[in-house]
Amino acid sequence: MSSASSVASGFRIMMAFLGFLTCLGSASQQAWSATSQTYDFKVFLGKDEIGRQHFDISSDGDRTQVRVTAQFTVKFLYITVYTYRHSNVETWEGMCLREIRAETDDNGNSFFVHGTFRNGQLEVQTQAGNWTGEGCIKTFAYWNPEWIKGERLLNSQTGEHQPVSIVAVGEETIPVQGVPTRAIHRRIVTDKFAVDLWYTLNGRWVALESTTKKGDTLRYTLL
Repeated sequence: MSSASSVASGFRIMMAFLGFLTCLGSASQQAWSATSQTYDFKVFLGKDEIGRQHFDISSDGDRTQVRVTAQFTVKFLYITVYTYRHSNVETWEGMCLREIRAETDDNGNSFFVHGTFRNGQLEVQTQAGNWTGEGCIKTFAYWNPEWIKGERLLNSQTGEHQPVSIVAVGEETIPVQGVPTRAIHRRIVTDKFAVDLWYTLNGRWVALESTTKKGDTLRYTLL
């Protein structure tokens, strides 16, 4: 990081495309039969801890509700140069998105994504305009390796329905809460960014990494 402006610029570009917050599929569906799941991550940019991201997932029959909050602060020489706040509530029916309400403050720039399923279509409103999608639309649901499938995913920050490819990288051993753990490594690739994800063999999400345009590593560590 050569300057405060380069830190903020690089991080802002990366965040605008990731949309957070907001998985692929070879893990067992049985791993998702529980009525609730909670994920708390420390988030690092390079070596610096910049904040936390929290996920609450609750299921009732075929319906699942997901609540996501994220707060990041990037400092340079003890001076805050970048802040990010994101909240998102999603409702799913089976493996398909039925409602989304997301709000983001990206260093003073406001974004929203509001979507409701009506008459077989997801009607999406964003600060950039509105669109309607048919079929089974999904977000970047990192927390469920069974649900990120298909050729497009909805970015919960920008509201874009982005083309993606899903890559199965392989099985690896990584540290999880200080314990060496066998994990399935998957990668989501778009024309603007890539996100690497790791899951235990029974499907629990345990790590995330991506790279900013400036070359810094964004890393999630499970608490």
